[in-house]
Order: sequence, then C-alpha cells, then structure tokens
Amino acid sequence: MKKHDRGWATMDAGIALVVLMVVVVFGLSKLSDWQQQKNWQIDAARTSAYAAAARAYVGQNYVTLLSASTTTAPTVITTAMLKSTGFLPSGFTETNSQGQKMQTYLVRNGQNMELLQGMVVSSGGSVFPAKALRLIARDIKTGFGGYIEDGITITGALRAWKIPLSSYGASSGNGHIAVLLSTDELSGAQQDNDRLYRFQVNGRPDLNKMHTSIDMGGNNLNDVGNIGGQNGFFNNTVSGANGSFTGNVNATNGIFTSNINATNGVFNGTVSGANGSFSQNLSAGGQVSGNTLWAGTDIGAGRNISATNQVSGATVYASGNLSAGGVLQLGQVNNAGWGCYPNGQVSRDANGGILSCRDGAWVSPAGKPRLSEYTYTNYASSYNYSGIGVHDFCTSQYGNENDRNDSWRGVERLADGSWRITVKDGSETAMCLDW
Repeated sequence: MKKHDRGWATMDAGIALVVLMVVVVFGLSKLSDWQQQKNWQIDAARTSAYAAAARAYVGQNYVTLLSASTTTAPTVITTAMLKSTGFLPSGFTETNSQGQKMQTYLVRNGQNMELLQGMVVSSGGSVFPAKALRLIARDIKTGFGGYIEDGITITGALRAWKIPLSSYGASSGNGHIAVLLSTDELSGAQQDNDRLYRFQVNGRPDLNKMHTSIDMGGNNLNDVGNIGGQNGFFNNTVSGANGSFTGNVNATNGIFTSNINATNGVFNGTVSGANGSFSQNLSAGGQVSGNTLWAGTDIGAGRNISATNQVSGATVYASGNLSAGGVLQLGQVNNAGWGCYPNGQVSRDANGGILSCRDGAWVSPAGKPRLSEYTYTNYASSYNYSGIGVHDFCTSQYGNENDRNDSWRGVERLADGSWRITVKDGSETAMCLDW
C-alpha cells in the first residue's frame, strides 16, 4: 500500500469500530428493556393471581362481606386472609417486585345496594416508572387493570376509565397498581361459587356441596355408592339384597319373604313374613301374627296379647293384675329354709306345698317353722346388747337368769318387733322361730 493511502485505511477502520460500538450499545439497551418488560409481565401475572383469589374469596363470602360493607366504608381483604383461607398458596409473597403490598377494598354499589364492587390497590414500597404502569395494567388478566399516577385517581389501561381512590375508601400514591373488580365481575364470582362441580377441588369442599333440594324429575340416580341422610320417603317399592336399620322401621304394610333383622321396629299396619327376628323391641299398633313369634328381649303391646295356644318366655311381667282362666302351674321346686331373692316370690316344694320367699328364705304358710340360733358373749362387768332382728318368736336356750352374783343373761323383745340378747359377764344363745 502506498504511503498516501494508509490514512484512508485507518479512518475506515475507526468508522467501522464506532458503528460496531453503537450497535452493541443499542442492542444491550434493547436487551435490558426486554428483560425489564419480562419482569413487568411477571408483576402483571402476580397481580392477576391476587385479583383472581380476591374475586373467588368474595364469591364464597358474598353475603357476609355485603353485610359488613357500605357505600363509603369498605371491607378490606388482605393477602394474609386469602392465604389463610386457601385462595392463595402459603408461599405467595406479600409484595411485588417494588415491595408494594396488595389489598382489596369492597363497597356497596351506589345504584344497587345489594351488590358489591371492589378495587385491588397496591401501596407502600417504591414506585413503578410510567412505562411499567401502562404495560402492567394492560397485561392484567382478571378484572380491569389500572394504575395510579397522581396519588388520588385510578386510571384504567389505555386510559379507558378513571375512578377516584376515595370512592373505595382506599389510599395510595403515584406509581402503584390497581385492579377494578366490577359489580358484574363479583356477581359472576358468586354464581361460580353456586355451581356444583363434578370433580373434587382441593381446599374447596363447598364446590361439591348442594345448598338446596334437587328434583330429579322422575329420573334415576344410577351406580350410587353409599347414601347417607336423615330420612327416606318412598312412594313405591324399596328393594335390596339386605337391609340393616339401627333405628325404627315405620310402615303401613310390610311384606317380607325372607328374614327381617332390626334393632327396633314400629309398624302401624300388618307385618307378615316367612320369618322375623328382632334383637330388641317390637312395637305394633295393629296385629302381629305368625306360626311362631320369637323375640330375643322384650315384646310390648299397647293392648292385648292373645294366643290360642302357648305363650312362653323366660320372664313374663305384668304391670297390673295377672289372671288365669285355668290353674297356675309352678314348675320350679324348692324346699323350706332354702335361700331366695327377692322377697315376695312364690314357689312350691316337691309335695306341691306352697312356699313364699320371706326374709331371704323359702317358708311354708303352715307347718314346721324355720329355726335360727344366735349366740352373744360378754364378760364385761356392764350390760351389753346384741340385736338379732325381727322374728315371730325368740327364747333363751338357758332361760333368763342370774348365774351368780353380779351377772345376767337373757333374750327380750323390743317395741318395734325386733329381738335382742342382753348379757353381763356371761354368754347367751337365743333360739328364734319364723313361720
């Protein structure tokens, strides 16, 4: 290269280097802007998630929130409330990238006092730049995104609407985010909450719960597992392989071709079947009939129990009189003097003599009395006594006497019909007879 051309080559290289530096700086600036916009998109998505959670919370608690709100005094929903009720995950951060906290302000609609409207407002932290406010508001997916640029007014995305902060009783500053939850939005949330979901939603059992009666219009419920409820009313036939009832079964008529097993049964009409087994009470206002009626415990009837043949049971109890048109046959045999309980029972001996239970022993109304002996000893120099109970007659084995100077023994009857042994420095045996 000639010497006079070298200067031009150096200048060309310098120009190319300057152009390259400009391109690099411009590219880095664009990359930084792109990264920043991605961060703002994340803030928009986070705000959308918060607004959706607030919307769902209002839908589930609409009536309660409505009663707590007025047109000027708002009800405030915090992030902590949404997390504690499961509408936001426990790990959801309290602040956005600028350290701003979100809250939802609910007031009654001024034109329709039975409806709510809400505004999500961020506060605190540092401000977003104006470009960020516009982009974030535009990208919010739940409700209507907006922002605060003058500290007193909320402006919608693309400047579509403006609402004073004071309309919702909220306060914030410029450079903050807002989301309008309109009356239609919150009414729709209430309707969403009223839908019955076909599948389980974790943390939302209310979505699988009916809050009113359901009319099947004569159609079937097929392939059902267990059915739980308070009462069942059927206008036609109820059929099944087995039936187990822990309470009462009430029927005007019941026809069973196989077994009935029930804890309790109340029937107002006729009950007929091949077999019937009741482990507890059977109460009938009408007739209970069959070749054999067997109950493991009690049979109660409001009126008469009649039988043309035998009525048998372990114990038959009558609260009134017990009468028989024929004889009364006592099957159990006891002997006079044997123990018995309780007093008042009636039995017989082997010869057919009547026995009654008195004072814990079987006694005959006439004949040989029951003999009881009682001995009491007292060698003290003073009189002492031993009560021996009520008897028909008692006497001293030795006779009331003084054995020697300053001693005494004897048996005496008291005014209440009981007897006692009196002894001073001696011993006495009483013989008592009871018929």
